[in-house]
Amino acid sequence: MMKTMRFQPGTFLEVDDLAGGRKVVMVCKDGVTFWDMLDAKEATPLVIHPSMNPVEIGTFAQFSAAKGLQRATRKVIAFLRRRLDTRLDSDPLFVMRVLWFAAQKGAGDAYEPDDGILDWACEQAQSQQQAAARIHGYAEKFCVA
Repeated sequence: MMKTMRFQPGTFLEVDDLAGGRKVVMVCKDGVTFWDMLDAKEATPLVIHPSMNPVEIGTFAQFSAAKGLQRATRKVIAFLRRRLDTRLDSDPLFVMRVLWFAAQKGAGDAYEPDDGILDWACEQAQSQQQAAARIHGYAEKFCVA
């Protein structure tokens, strides 16, 4: 029998993406499932399974503080505002992914990612969302068939 893994709802986890990498997901209200994209029409929450090696990274603010990313966080927010990216206000999972990817290039109080790193981080965050959409699309096809 599988042991249920429970996490704080609304926080973020880093999990295996089952393709050899890691991805950021958001814990659902029940604490035992996650969203890998925040479009309830297109995605179904998935169970947090031990085989995904989940690591709790907390809220956006907790992750930023734990990694010393306060300046980087301000840069991410300013960058998305400058680009008029509406996901800043509507998609916390995307914003967290951008910061998570930017953190892969540096950390600490003095770290301020440049526009090149932030462009790359946005592309990577978008790629994670597109991969999730593909997987949910495949699942829908198989369930309908």
